[in-house]
Amino acid sequence: MGTLWGLIPSWVKTALAALVAAFLLLAAGYLAGKREGRQQALTEQLRETVKAEKERGKDDEKLRGLSDYDFCVLALRRRGLPVEQCDQLRRVAAE
Repeated sequence: MGTLWGLIPSWVKTALAALVAAFLLLAAGYLAGKREGRQQALTEQLRETVKAEKERGKDDEKLRGLSDYDFCVLALRRRGLPVEQCDQLRRVAAE
C-alpha cells in the first residue's frame, strides 16, 4: 500500500485532500442549515398556535355576550346555511 501511495504525485494528493475537506465542510454546513430550518419551522408553528389560541379566546368573549338566536344566526351564516331555522330560538326567548 505504501508503494502505491508513493506512485501518486503530490499535487494529486493535495487536490484529493482539498476535495475531501471541501466535502466535509459542505456536509457540515448543510446539516447545520437543515437543523436551523427545522428549528425555524417549529418556532413559526408555535407562533401560529399561540395566535390561534388568542383569537379563539377573543371569539369566546364575543360569543358569550350573544343571545341564543344571535349565536345560531352567526354559526349558520359561517357555514353558508339558511338562518330561518334560528327563528324557533327567537320565539323561545320572547316567551
